[in-house]
Amino acid sequence: MTSESRSQSPTVVLRISDGTQSMRQVFADFAQASRAAEAYARQGFLVDMTSATGRFLMDFEPIRRGLAL
Repeated sequence: MTSESRSQSPTVVLRISDGTQSMRQVFADFAQASRAAEAYARQGFLVDMTSATGRFLMDFEPIRRGLAL
């Protein structure tokens, strides 16, 4: 019999910034953190993703939609 145990401690930290203020969100699941980072970027925020130990993983640039002519 095998039992799978997952750590409940945060493994991914998002630093979300609008250019003047920043906030942090922590996630235990990488896929969920990635989806959240993409959603923040679509809303115009800059997002840095790091591991809980502080290692840089990736960043997400704000997605700015152009005006249709």
